[in-house]
Amino acid sequence: MDYFNILHFKKEPFSNSPEPEFLFAAPQYDICLQMLEMSVRLRRGLSVVIGDVGTGKTTLCRKLIQNLSAPTPSESPDIDTYLLLDPAVESSIVFVKTVAGILGIRDITPEDSEWQLKEKIKNFLFEKGVDEKRIIVLIIDEGQKIPDECLEILREFLNYETNDAKLLQTIIFAQPELEKSLAARPNLMDRVDYIHHFKPLNFLQMKAMIEYRVSVARQETVKYPLFTLSGLLAIYFATGGYPRKVVSLCHQALLKMIIRGKRQAGWFLVRSCSSRTKAQAQTGRRVVWRAASLLVMATVLFLTALYLIGPENPQNGASMSQALTGIFHKKESSLPSAPILPAPPVPAVPPTAAVSPLPEQPGKNIAPEKTPEPLLGSIPAKGKFTLWKIMDNIYGDAGEEIMRQFLLANPQIKDSRNIAENAVIQVPLIMDKARPIPPGTILVSLQSGKDLAPIYYSFIERKDRSGAPGRMFLSFWSKREGRKFAVALNKRFESLQAAQDAVNRLPLEVAASAKILSAWDGDTVCFNRKLAGI
Repeated sequence: MDYFNILHFKKEPFSNSPEPEFLFAAPQYDICLQMLEMSVRLRRGLSVVIGDVGTGKTTLCRKLIQNLSAPTPSESPDIDTYLLLDPAVESSIVFVKTVAGILGIRDITPEDSEWQLKEKIKNFLFEKGVDEKRIIVLIIDEGQKIPDECLEILREFLNYETNDAKLLQTIIFAQPELEKSLAARPNLMDRVDYIHHFKPLNFLQMKAMIEYRVSVARQETVKYPLFTLSGLLAIYFATGGYPRKVVSLCHQALLKMIIRGKRQAGWFLVRSCSSRTKAQAQTGRRVVWRAASLLVMATVLFLTALYLIGPENPQNGASMSQALTGIFHKKESSLPSAPILPAPPVPAVPPTAAVSPLPEQPGKNIAPEKTPEPLLGSIPAKGKFTLWKIMDNIYGDAGEEIMRQFLLANPQIKDSRNIAENAVIQVPLIMDKARPIPPGTILVSLQSGKDLAPIYYSFIERKDRSGAPGRMFLSFWSKREGRKFAVALNKRFESLQAAQDAVNRLPLEVAASAKILSAWDGDTVCFNRKLAGI
């Protein structure tokens, strides 16, 4: 559009289309994207995103599809995404037929019954997920339109699974009406792996979103901002921080700026645009605007005073942010900061050395470790690395709380999906995730040691080898021995003889270092929740 060149734009900054490149990485969007991607890659099944009209669900949906379609490391499975835009159908069989058509199942006939269609979908998912090792993702937009009987169909799809993964990953973007339908079906609600609620942006987030869109759309950097502070305040008062309303109002203001030949939009220009789009505004609304005008004038005077007092004072910027946030929106809770202490060096177990069993040996005087260290250890990155994979391998979980702890321990990480090759990952010791070892637990350890990195790399280098026995990575802690790590068979044994038989079936080079773990200190805990599920 040539007339946008007047304001140095190369494209429209406030389009009403869900363009992924314009998605502003506000905390709620960034966290949601990461959690959804982890849920997909870990094959956890069903995720739900809830938000009012205009909170950015559709744009984030398109950005998620873009991220999942991006090239991945060679060891990661390929992902196929399928989008259902409108799930409003008249019957369950039409819904099943629609899903089958979206997945590209070709042998569908008009005579197929609902059961036959489900069987064809199940066979398709087993072929893609098990034989071809691909991840199939079904994304449903406008999820509040899903009929109740079709929610039951989605629950049945979750039953298509292997021993350790769901074959169909489903993500629903919906308005709050869906919550009532889910609450009425506890057997489906219990299977939701991740649910996220979108809220309107606060003032500072809205300001940053507008600036981000302008920077993406502009041909070159321009010194002056597109909206003055009073103009931004007018936008926030008129929209309440809802992204769709913000984009629409900014577009109207942009057009009026072009028509009037202005380079900036202030309070009165934005207000005139808002009045036109809200022709039904009543007297009460005018009173609000007048009160807001007085508030804006007071705020501008306050900020001007801060500036005149001394721009070199570093506290002024903080005061300004606190004042604006307190006036215009409830301040969002921030992540608590805690000092992260470095892990003390622990000696690595040489590869050729015999591995000692976990229980105490007679005659040894081991100094007790009275309290757990703040870190399990550190892992130097090799090749392509993602935090969610480390979290799943070590904790058997990649939830929001664990991600928060990892990011606190690794403030240098800016993108959890792409870790630099020379980075060192600090793995936090999260005692809330620790589970006691039940008495009588019998495991077979293939390799163990006190140093995290070599044991972890030994695990990931062998766990997916064809024909190799199933393995899991286990982290233990007790007062007597402190931290200890083991690569174990992913099975509990009912007796020592059954465990010994399993060792005898291992290849000779693996069986040589295998140990049976059966005697545990009373306070020994394990941090991998997968142990409880085997």
